[in-house]
Amino acid sequence: MPNFISEDQIEKEAVKTLVEKLGYRAINCFTADIENLNDHSGRSNKQDVVFLDILKKKASQLNPHVSEKIIHDALTQFTAKRYAMSPIAANKDAHHLMKDGIPVEYEDEQGKTEHTNIKLIDFNQPEKNDFCAVTQLWIKGERYPRRPDILIYINGIPLVFIELKNSNVKAQNAFEDNLTNYKKDIPQLFHYNAFCILSNAIETKVGSFTAGYEYFFNWLRVDDEKEKIDKKRIAQEGNSLERALFGLLKKERLLDYIENFILYHKETTKIIAQNHQFIGVNKAIASFA
Repeated sequence: MPNFISEDQIEKEAVKTLVEKLGYRAINCFTADIENLNDHSGRSNKQDVVFLDILKKKASQLNPHVSEKIIHDALTQFTAKRYAMSPIAANKDAHHLMKDGIPVEYEDEQGKTEHTNIKLIDFNQPEKNDFCAVTQLWIKGERYPRRPDILIYINGIPLVFIELKNSNVKAQNAFEDNLTNYKKDIPQLFHYNAFCILSNAIETKVGSFTAGYEYFFNWLRVDDEKEKIDKKRIAQEGNSLERALFGLLKKERLLDYIENFILYHKETTKIIAQNHQFIGVNKAIASFA
């Protein structure tokens, strides 16, 4: 096992990797006063989890054929409160709007009724999107405010939840002490969540926010699903999180995963692909190209 690695060190190294090697930008949103809105997020309410200014800007760029009013109405639909829905139903609704676009109806210059879907993310051209690692964002909930370690935003939408622990604390504690309570206290964050990453650097687990910890899985292979994995060496080097970041959070891979590797069974089960499935399916598709 490596020497003690603090949660703060893990967080800083993860953000450094995301920025310097994967091309993200980063925002530290920490404020000592929870009520302070001057946290670089652009929010007008700390209950909000979507960065609406960024989302509006990107939606306008991705949908130049429609008016600002149409964009505004579509985003109002996308960011509507979903508290009356079950957590998985809310997540499914937001996911499909994000993936397929928000259906809208409008009149063109000739007064003809047109139908289109407002794109929120360009899944084919990663460079058209804004990828941001957001740290220490206070989010107010119905019960208590919470502050996740790292949130991965695409175009102002919080899609990946990353919770960290010191290397001498089990990664499972990030599930039991943090994720479990966050789902109760700030459920609005998980209406948009694609998946969660829990790590102490020695061990890193990936899973759906709906899953029990026993269904969280390793993401250790970056490019080859048949790569021989030396878990002991990975634990000794403390680089399990780095492997997950390179294997899953490269821009084109993250977009592919969100678009093609998340499924819902009715409104009761959310299914996300594991490491070998993601790599294997993509290799099989490439072999037929």
